[in-house]
Parts: sequence; C-alpha cells; structure tokens
Amino acid sequence: MSADTILHGHEKHVLAGLMNGHPHLSICADDFGSPVNAEIFQSIEAVKGRGVAPVLLAVQDDLRQRGKLKQVGGVAGLTDLVGLPTDDATIDYALGEVLEASRVRQSISIGKRLVNGSISPDEAKKELGQLRECSNGALPPIENVAELISRPIVLPDDVIVGLLHKGGKMVLGGSSKSFKTWQLIDLATAVSTGGDYLGFKTTQGRILYINLELQTGFFSQRCKTVAEEKAVSAVTLFDVWNLRGHAAELYKLLPAMLEAAGVEKYALIIVDPIYKVLGEREENVTHHITAIMNELERLAVHSGAAVVFGAHFSKGNQAAKESIDRISGSGAFARDPDTILIFTKHEEDDAYTVEATLRNHAPIEPFVVRWKFPLMARDEELDPSRLKQVGGRPRAATQAEILNLLDGEALKATEWQKRARDDFGIASSTFYEIKAELAKLGRVRSVAGKFIKS
Repeated sequence: MSADTILHGHEKHVLAGLMNGHPHLSICADDFGSPVNAEIFQSIEAVKGRGVAPVLLAVQDDLRQRGKLKQVGGVAGLTDLVGLPTDDATIDYALGEVLEASRVRQSISIGKRLVNGSISPDEAKKELGQLRECSNGALPPIENVAELISRPIVLPDDVIVGLLHKGGKMVLGGSSKSFKTWQLIDLATAVSTGGDYLGFKTTQGRILYINLELQTGFFSQRCKTVAEEKAVSAVTLFDVWNLRGHAAELYKLLPAMLEAAGVEKYALIIVDPIYKVLGEREENVTHHITAIMNELERLAVHSGAAVVFGAHFSKGNQAAKESIDRISGSGAFARDPDTILIFTKHEEDDAYTVEATLRNHAPIEPFVVRWKFPLMARDEELDPSRLKQVGGRPRAATQAEILNLLDGEALKATEWQKRARDDFGIASSTFYEIKAELAKLGRVRSVAGKFIKS
C-alpha cells in the first residue's frame, strides 16, 4: 500500500465529512493530492456557493454538468464516499493527515522554485512562514516552563501499576509460540476484574480486545479457560471485537476503531496480532512501522486508553542481543512504545526471562515466569540471567572489569548494567549473570537499592 493511496483514503474521509455537513472543515482544493478528490471538492464548494446543501444528488449533478462524473468513479464512487465514517475523531484525524501532506508538498514546491531561481531566499522564507500548520492549525501553544510547573502536575492513572499508564503504548515481545495471545487474554481479564498480571497490580477498567486472528469460538474458549483458572466469576468489563476475516491495513481500520473506542470508555485496548494490520507495509521498513506506531498513538490519545500489542522475535540467538533488539523488524517496533515487555526463553523448559524497558516508570529488575497452562506465573527460584543459548557465545568482559565499574561509586543495577553495556558492549543477560556470580562470591553488596564493592 503506497503512501499516496493511504493519503487519498484520508482525503475521501474529509470529503465525506463535507458532504455530511461536518462543521469547521477549513480546507481548499490545493490541499488535495488526488486530482479526483480535488474535483469532488470543487463540486462540493460550487454547490455550497449556490446556497444548496452539498448532498449526494447535488454534487453528482454538478460533476455531471462539468463532465467530471465518470472521472470520479461515477454514481457508485460518490455513493461509497458518503458511506464512510464521519464522526468527529475520524474527520479530525483524516484532516490532520491531509493538511500535513499538503504542507509538505507546498514546502517541496517552494524549495524547487528556490533552487531553480524562480524566487529569492527571502521570498522562500516568507512563503514557508505563511504555510498553515497541520491538524487544521490546532497545535498546542508554546508554554513557559516556570508557569507550567507552577500548576498542579496531573499524571495519567496506571492501568498496570508500575508498568503501564493510560494513554501509553506497550509491546509484548516474544518468540513464536510463546503464548502471547494467552498472555494478552490474561492481561485483559486481570484489568477488567482488577486482578493481578504477572505479579503486578492492575487498576480495574473496561477493556477492548481487538481479535484479528482467532475464530470466535476458539477465542471464547480461551477466555473461559483463563477466567476459570483465575477463579473469576464475571468479566462484564471485557469487550471483544472479533475481526478475523476483516483484517486490513491499520489506517483503514483506524476510523472504525476510533468510533468504537469512544473517549474515556476503555482503560485498555489490545490489538492482537499487530502483523494482521500491516497490509502491504513491511515490518523491516522504518517509516512503515513508524506510521503504524503513530496510528496506534492516535488511538491511545483519542480514547485515553492504554494500547497494547504483541510482536514476535527475529531469528537467531536471542540471548546474544539486548532485550529491545530481539523484536523482529524495524527498531521502531521496540523503541516507540512507552513500555516494552520482553519474554526470552530461559535455559529451563517452559520458563521465560522477562525484561522491562520503561519510559515513564521506575526500572524493574528482570524476573522469570514459567508457563503453567493456561497462564504464566512468576518463578522466584530461577535466575533471570540464565537465558537459553544457541551454539554458545564468548563472554565480552571479565568479572574484574564489571566489578571495577563500581570504583568509588554506588550504582543501581540498571545504571550498572547500562555502564557495562556502554563500556564493553555486553548484553544485559551477560551482565546479570556476572552480577549474580559477584554477589555469590561476596564481591558486591546492595545498600539502599544500590550496589557497592564489598
């Protein structure tokens, strides 16, 4: 799916909004990248100029009179247009995308004219300054920080306490067949009932599970199995949208998702699995995945809910990589979310080391979970550093080198690990293995949450 095709789809939503009388749509013909959509817009404006509501028949007649009806797809094309969603969230989103694309095109045009000498640098600067901003100019204002911090600071509520907040995005990464859907159903059940998830407390709220893969019967069966295992009698705050057979590119589904999610209706929205909404986008192309992340962010911002999705690992020895580098495809998958929860196979069967990378919460030490159908449960007896190896690997630093990083300084485990990574390039799993050995030998000890030499 090309970027132009995606943009022209957004333009059609804007046209649908205009034909359905959506207020406050400030846009002009030059803002449309598609000549077909620009023709429809001109007919809408012509009908409005005659004091007539731009309904289907009126616009159709104007296009016919101008000899453009066939060009825009005929009556069938217009009929499909007016059937598109036109709720406020959908139109605002589509308009922002269209105006931003228009602004980019105008900027490129100004640059070309500057290069070929058609305009002077001062004229180019003036024209660039006059370009309208994206999202219909509705950008947040610039604020003074002194005034900003003088006001009460309001943080979003946590959905998973200490791990994920409302309006945030979380990726759950794991290898193929690492029970990701079972885990997401466990998470959904926990939040909808206010129960625990992997030992973390949750804040009860309504959840929406967008199921793109399992047939309805199998999804229902799994939900029932998890609820019974967790001894939950009622999951009335757990909604599911079964879309197997209806999966499409996320930009196509997003308007309907925004409408279904509403505003402040859900605390958590799960999209499972994410690859089902890639369409022709490629997971290894950064700007394709960045677009997906931006669309998920719009869903989170509009709904106020936390948005969670699962992603699979790349091939190869995962123990030799940093945790956030294990997810397959573009690094945007692993670096964009606010919460990154990575499940890597442990050397013990049916066990997984869990590593969390958190943007807005305090660091969490790695821990181990074990698969006990149908749930994952913490196993405090296992060492999280003992990851399953493929063919073995050399140690990149000695115990003495890692220990010397503490010379004259007390460090949290996460600070110590990052310093070891920066100085020696070792994976976090290797660091935690060495750390455990040093502690066992009595070479280090923890004081007030920080490690020092013994």
